[in-house]
Order: sequence, then structure tokens, then C-alpha cells
Amino acid sequence: MGIFLNTTIPYEAYRAVASTRFFVDKSLMIEELLNGLELDGQRYVCITRPRRFGKTVMAAMLAAFMGKAADSSLVFDRLAIAGKEQYKKHRNIHDVFYLDLSRMPENCSSYGSYISRILNGRNPQICP
Repeated sequence: MGIFLNTTIPYEAYRAVASTRFFVDKSLMIEELLNGLELDGQRYVCITRPRRFGKTVMAAMLAAFMGKAADSSLVFDRLAIAGKEQYKKHRNIHDVFYLDLSRMPENCSSYGSYISRILNGRNPQICP
């Protein structure tokens, strides 16, 4: 599981998106999420959107902001979330488990074998 815990993959992905010319700052969604967790006591979050509406980018943004894997201040200091109270309280202090199921490794024949590799603690990028 070490390849999924505190990995820099979501940070690198979000940093790449945030540096594009047509990037739209949606970082205030982090504030909404944190308010739900802190004020409303919500324990689970489900990110739903239609196909091609940015679910993977949203998940990468959350993982990059909250995760310990990389100092994300270079990306987030210039975004709207930086002006909010929760910014320093939550940025880069949480353990984040990041698993992207939007695509399966080339050498896996099914999601069943992919998930089996994860459950057995083996590198899921290498399927039988």
C-alpha cells in the first residue's frame, strides 16, 4: 500500500493543471469540504460529476492540498483558498491514500485482477 499513501502523483498532476493557460481556480471547494468535515461532522465525501467534468482534477487538488507528500505552497499560495482560515491549518498535514481507478494498468486483464493485487499488498501496476 506504500505506493498509494502520501504519493506525489496527485500533487504533480494538479501542479501541471494549475500551470496551464486556461486554468480556473476552484480551490474554494476545499473550504466547502473542510466546513463539511469540521462543522457538520461529515466523515465521507463523494465527488460526483458527469463524465469529463473534472472529478480526477478535483481529487488531485484535494490530495495535493491536504497530503504530506509534497509542499504544495507554490501552487496554492496564489489561489483563493490561501486567504481562508483553514489554509494553514490543513495544508500538507494529512496522510492521503490516493488510488486512481480511472484507468487500469496495461498488463492487467480485468479490474478484478487489479483490485486483487491491491488487496494482497502487491504492486497493482504489475498484474498476473
